[in-house]
Amino acid sequence: MAKFIIKFEDVVIDQLVLKQGDMTIGRRPGSDILLDNLSVSANHASLFTIGEDSFIQDLNSTNGTFVNNKKISKHHLTNGDAIGIGKHTLLYVNENSARPGADSLAKTVIIPPMRPAEPGQPAASTPAASAPDAAKGVRQGAIFVLSGANSGKRIDLTKAVTHLGRSGKMAAVISRKASGDYTLAPGSDTEKPKLNGKLLGPHGEQLKNGDIIEIAGSRMQFYLK
Repeated sequence: MAKFIIKFEDVVIDQLVLKQGDMTIGRRPGSDILLDNLSVSANHASLFTIGEDSFIQDLNSTNGTFVNNKKISKHHLTNGDAIGIGKHTLLYVNENSARPGADSLAKTVIIPPMRPAEPGQPAASTPAASAPDAAKGVRQGAIFVLSGANSGKRIDLTKAVTHLGRSGKMAAVISRKASGDYTLAPGSDTEKPKLNGKLLGPHGEQLKNGDIIEIAGSRMQFYLK
């Protein structure tokens, strides 16, 4: 379980266990992590945690966000990282967090469906009606890239069909049903995807919250909001 040890001018003032999903960091009342100091912007940074992985992103703050004394825009946190926000230091503690080295994996990109799908594959995508779905209580899915050149990127699955794979190749397809269910199916690429460590069957499988997808050397996690 990950947590922050929060210091102000090197004095420990609080400890906070990180929750799954999004957390806000800033001076604005109501922030998940409230840092009440003028050197902190109202909406200073955001934190996203999925499983044992946490990512921090600066939100164009006035004074910047620093990790281990280096200014960052987005950073995949590892155990012992010291986040500097104004006069505050947030020490990230998680002995199970991923270690550096994952960025050597191949780049995986999202390929917008520009042409009809291969025979036997889902049809080209159409925009999903996010607002009506929200009103009906249908949960929206997303995938979070845990490793690879796009590490830390979150892709909201708002379209009926999302293609995954390297540029020019379709390794897998995620289809979104009106009910809010998501299905992962193999694409036309010869390199087949894995779901939770096992090769995906030819007919695909319905995705569940927390499922791990491995495609083209990169690792992602499916997340239901």
